[in-house]
Amino acid sequence: MARLPDRLHPFHGLRLTISPMGEEAVETERRKFMRFLAQDTAFAVLRPHFTKLGKIKDISEGGLSFQYVAYERQKEESSGIDIFLTVNRFYLGRIPCKIRYEIKLDERYQIPIDRIERRRCGVQFGQFTEEQAAKLEFFLKNHITGTA
Repeated sequence: MARLPDRLHPFHGLRLTISPMGEEAVETERRKFMRFLAQDTAFAVLRPHFTKLGKIKDISEGGLSFQYVAYERQKEESSGIDIFLTVNRFYLGRIPCKIRYEIKLDERYQIPIDRIERRRCGVQFGQFTEEQAAKLEFFLKNHITGTA
C-alpha cells in the first residue's frame, strides 16, 4: 500500500465542540487523519453505477465526504470512487473505498419536490497505488481551502 508523506497528517488529538446551548467541551478526536475542506470545484462519484455524484465537503488521506441529490433511496455498493475538479483537469480515478455512512441532510435544506432529497456520504479509502497516492498528495497540497 502506498503511503502519503507524514507531513500531511499531523497529530490533532483534541477537538473543541460547542453544543446548541452554547456549552463548550473538549473531546478526543477519533479520526486518524486531519480533514481538509475541498475547493468548490471538487467533486466525487461512486463506482460502478455513477448514480451518486456530488460536491466534496471534506477530504483526508483516509477518506472523504460529499453531498449529492438523490431520487428516493439509492442503495449502491461501491467498488471505488473517482475525484475530479471541474477546472484544472485534475482527475483521480478508481480509488478503492468503503461507504462508512450515508445520511439524509436536515429538512430545511431539502428540495421541495417529492422523493428527492439531499444526502451526505462518507467513504473510507482502501489501498492506493503509487500513482493514486501521488495524485492525492497533490490534491491535498493544491486544492483545499482550509481545515475541517
